[in-house]
Amino acid sequence: MNTPRTSWPLIALLWTTGLLAAAQFAKLTLTLEALATIYPSAPVPLAVSAVSVVGILGGSISGFVVARIGARRSVLWAIAASACVSLVQGLDMPFGAFMTTRLVEGFGHLVLVVALPTMMVALAKPTDKPVVMGLWGTFFGVGYAILAWVIPPVEAWGGVRAVYIGHGVILATILPLLYALLPRVMTQGVAIPNLIRLHRTVFSTPRYVAPGIGHGIYTSLFIALVAFLPAALAAPWLTVVLPLSNLSGTFVSGFVAQRMPASRLSIAGFVVAGGLFALMAVTGSTYVAIAALFFTGLTAGANFAAVPEFNTDPQDQARSNGAMAQVGNVGTFAGTPLFALVAGSLWGIAGMAIAICVLGAVLGGWAYAAARMSVPLR
Repeated sequence: MNTPRTSWPLIALLWTTGLLAAAQFAKLTLTLEALATIYPSAPVPLAVSAVSVVGILGGSISGFVVARIGARRSVLWAIAASACVSLVQGLDMPFGAFMTTRLVEGFGHLVLVVALPTMMVALAKPTDKPVVMGLWGTFFGVGYAILAWVIPPVEAWGGVRAVYIGHGVILATILPLLYALLPRVMTQGVAIPNLIRLHRTVFSTPRYVAPGIGHGIYTSLFIALVAFLPAALAAPWLTVVLPLSNLSGTFVSGFVAQRMPASRLSIAGFVVAGGLFALMAVTGSTYVAIAALFFTGLTAGANFAAVPEFNTDPQDQARSNGAMAQVGNVGTFAGTPLFALVAGSLWGIAGMAIAICVLGAVLGGWAYAAARMSVPLR
């Protein structure tokens, strides 16, 4: 689907919807301590990772589901289900029931992070597609930042209940607007293969999976570095600055990708970031750390922009976005434990970051090279 004019108002609406998808993670993170007092003997942190687990298990199939039923219908159903689940989470319930709501919410989140960027790209003219995907790449960090700014410290059940019900009310409020304004994208259905054939198709097709490989390696860096680097540099203020630097790089990547292939920009970001992490280890400079996070953000946005670089059909973009969600959740799930092993040492954190950047440059470079040589499936 190529449009002669970019529909920026609709793209802004979809990006705003993405902020509400990010809040599905952020609302748990920001109320975690209060939840621990509500469920004192329960493994409460699992409620955060439940959404990641759903992404790991179902990322690829979500791309085919979106391609099957269409991006518009996928967004509407996911928003409706997410609103209901969030409202239910405002009720007093056992921890097992709460975990069930988180798993259901994970499916809604997964569909949204596949369908929303697919629709955003479809609403952009070809020259604006990299910018649109760079914008989409900021949704997670911006959603976290806004919620952290809006929500006061939550210490009791009443505050937790207000956060979850408020999230559900906002989702329910935006649903009629989306229903009235969203166009149909991918109206023709496609057959969903069995799970083994589905994963074989996605992960044996370089143009589907290459952006996801780069994204998964990036996600293993971001949250862990924001968590551990400020303490290692004895600079608590970096907790705020590092995400902003990363977001800046992600946003800028869309404009840079208008002038060079996003796939090459992703590798360049890994290379430069790796060099900066080495310089950070030697100098202990907080400014170098900020610059390194900027270039990891550049890589993040470039991986999103690489989806339409290799996949022009919306159905193929949905499959590639599904692979990104799946591999990205693997990186999110694995990154923090890896960095926790070396968290007491700046050299350890820098060494781990350098190793991951080298992996990103080598493995990502190989995957993107294979994608450039692959023949699109018809």
